[in-house]
Amino acid sequence: MAKYVFGIDLGTTYSCIAYVDETGRATVVNNSEGTNTTPSVVNFASPNQVVVGQVAKENAVIDPNNTISLVKTLMGKSDFATNYNGEDKSPEEVSAYILRKVTEDASKLIDAEVKDVVITCPAYFGTAERTATKNAGIIAGLNVLEIISEPTAAALYYGCAKEQDEKTILVFDLGGGTFDVTIMSISSEKIEVVCSDGNHELGGKDWDEAVMRYLAEEFIAQTGFDGEFDEYAQQDMRLKAEKAKQQLSSREEVPVMLDAAGLRARISLSRDKFDEITSTLLGEAIDKTDAAIAVAKDKGYAIDEILLVGGSTRMPQVTEALVSRYGMEPKILEPDEAVAKGAAIHAVNVYVNNQKSLEPDAAGETTVTVGGTTKEINADDYKEELAVQPEMMSIGGKTQKVVVATTKSFAVEVSVNNGSVCHNMIIKNQAMPDGSISVSEEFGTKDANQENVEIVVYESDFMDENFDIDPDLVLGTATLELSGDLPARAPIEVTFTLNTEGILEVSGVDKTTNREVHATMQSKGIMAVEKVDELKEKSKKMVVM
Repeated sequence: MAKYVFGIDLGTTYSCIAYVDETGRATVVNNSEGTNTTPSVVNFASPNQVVVGQVAKENAVIDPNNTISLVKTLMGKSDFATNYNGEDKSPEEVSAYILRKVTEDASKLIDAEVKDVVITCPAYFGTAERTATKNAGIIAGLNVLEIISEPTAAALYYGCAKEQDEKTILVFDLGGGTFDVTIMSISSEKIEVVCSDGNHELGGKDWDEAVMRYLAEEFIAQTGFDGEFDEYAQQDMRLKAEKAKQQLSSREEVPVMLDAAGLRARISLSRDKFDEITSTLLGEAIDKTDAAIAVAKDKGYAIDEILLVGGSTRMPQVTEALVSRYGMEPKILEPDEAVAKGAAIHAVNVYVNNQKSLEPDAAGETTVTVGGTTKEINADDYKEELAVQPEMMSIGGKTQKVVVATTKSFAVEVSVNNGSVCHNMIIKNQAMPDGSISVSEEFGTKDANQENVEIVVYESDFMDENFDIDPDLVLGTATLELSGDLPARAPIEVTFTLNTEGILEVSGVDKTTNREVHATMQSKGIMAVEKVDELKEKSKKMVVM
C-alpha cells in the first residue's frame, strides 16, 4: 500500500483534505457525499455518535440545540463550545470530529491510511489558537506534522503550479469565518512572508448575518410580524441567507421564501442591495489590506499580483473593490482547494525533512529539529518511504523553501520606576529565516532570596518597544524556579522562542550561576496535555458519520 501524507484545511464553514499523488500532483479527496469540501458542522446524534458535514448542516434546522457550527472562531479562546447530554464539549473536541470525518472519508476513498497531516490555520492565529488546532488533530488520532498558515499554504501551491520569476504577491484570504491578508516574496526556489494582518472574526458568516438582518426586516415589513424569530426560524433563515449570497455571485437578483409563525413572505434580494448592506464589512477587509501594504512598502516591497483565496472571495464585490482600490485584476486560485493542496505539498516536505533529520541522542531517544525547536518524535512514524518525493512536485525539480514571519508580538511584563509596562521581545512581522526566532534579554530579580520569578507573557499586535499593561492580552505565565539564595537585581536571562508553527516557548538562565532555569508555561486558553489524552481516548469510542 502506497504511503501518503495529507494537508487539511480546517475551515470555519467548510473543510477540505488533499494529498500529493504518485505523479507529484496535489489532489483533493472528496468526502463520502462526493463533494470536495465538507461543512464544518457537527450534530450530536447520540451519546456515542456524531454526524458531521452536509447532513449535520441540514439537521441544524430541526435540531439546533444539538448542532454546532463556526467552532473555529472559539479555538484558543474558550474551553466551551456546546453542551450535549449534560456534558460540556470543547472546541478542540468538536474540531476533532470534523477532522475525523474528512480523514476517515479520504481513507476509504483512496484505500490508504490517513495518519500524518499538516493542518492549516489563519495567519492571524496566535499561540493559543494554533496550539488548540494542533490538539484537535491529536484528539482525532492524527500525527500532526506541523501547523501552517493558510495563505502560506496557498502560496506554496501557487508556486508549485506555475513557473515564474520572482515577484511579490498579496494573498487576500476571505473565508467563512476569518480574514487574512499576507504579502509574500515568491520565486521558484523560495516563498518568504513579508508581513501579514487580518481579523479572525471577519468572514463570510458576517455577510450571511447582514443578509439575515435584511431578510428579517423585509419579512416584518411585508407580514406585520411583531414577535421573536424562534431558533428554528433563525436556522432556516441562516441557511437561506447563505444560499442567496452564493447565488448572487452569478445572478443579479434572487428570491427568498421565508416562513415564521404561520406567516410567509417572498423577498427579493438584488446584488446591489447585497453590496450596500455589506459594504462596511468589505471596507474592514480593505483597511486591513491597506495596512499590510504600508508595512510591505516600508520594507521595500511593491505588490506585483493579488491572489484570491477562500470561498468568500467568489463574491463579485471583492474583485470589484480590489480593482478599484489597487488597479490590478486579482487572480483566483481554486478558492476552496488551494489551501488544502498547499498543505499537502508542505506535508511531503516536512515528512521527508523529518526522515533526513532523525538522529538518536545520547540517551538513545530520537529527536528532530522542527522550526528551531528540538522535539522527541517516534521514529517508527517515519520508516515508510512516501509514494512521492519533493522534487516531483515542483517545476524544474526545485523544492521551495518557506520562510515565515511572526504574526504576533510577544512581550514580558517588567517593572519600571513605580509601575509596570509590557516590553516587546518579539515584534510582529519579523522574518524567521531559519523557521524560528529566538530573542534573549537580561532582567534583574526584584528581591533578595527569591525562589522563583513569575513572567507574565503578553501576545498582541503592538509593534512598539513598550506599551501599557492590558490584562486581555495575557497569553500566560511562566514560572522560573531559582536557587533561592540570589541577591536583589540578580541577572536573569529570559529567552522567547517562537517556532515555525507560531507557538511560543519560554526559557531562562540564572546568570549568577549560569544555570538553566526551568520554565513552566501556563497558557490561557491552551488545553492541558492530560485533557488532550483523555479526549483522544474518548474520541476513539465515538462513531463519526
